[in-house]
Amino acid sequence: MSCESSDHIRTYRLPKQAQPFDNDLKGKNEFVLKWETPEMWTEVKGHSMRLASFTVPTTKGEGDLSITTFSGASGGIEANVNRWLGQIGLEPLSLIEIQKISYTSRGKLGDYQYFKLINEDQKESAILASIFQLDGRTVFVKLSMNVGGIVEAESEFRSFCESIYVLE
Repeated sequence: MSCESSDHIRTYRLPKQAQPFDNDLKGKNEFVLKWETPEMWTEVKGHSMRLASFTVPTTKGEGDLSITTFSGASGGIEANVNRWLGQIGLEPLSLIEIQKISYTSRGKLGDYQYFKLINEDQKESAILASIFQLDGRTVFVKLSMNVGGIVEAESEFRSFCESIYVLE
């Protein structure tokens, strides 16, 4: 229904009113992570969603390590682990089954869940992953490479995860 009898649709653009910026808030919401990088790892330019990317060399080949952080639970543990399982050709698991294959560890950033995901039928791809569930934020560390490389890099990966901390 309209006040006019014409079928003509009109659109209007209204200028946005500028919101005042509170300089006292600047920097208060920054979340900056730091870590101790293993000597042989090389930081590389990664995808725009990544906080950092590394090439992880082993005698079995190179792996791709990513660090990402998202606000909230970012889909939760079940959705993320099942996505990773799918990436290496494995079927999804229930949350109870996922909890059975997870390890809990503690680092400078706090407690985290650690996963070693291997498809015995596809030795060319495996994943080590850690999930840090922080207050209002989730941090993911994920290493993808072949099974032999995952086995070789596991100790360095765990040390790396334990070294991550928030720069204050």
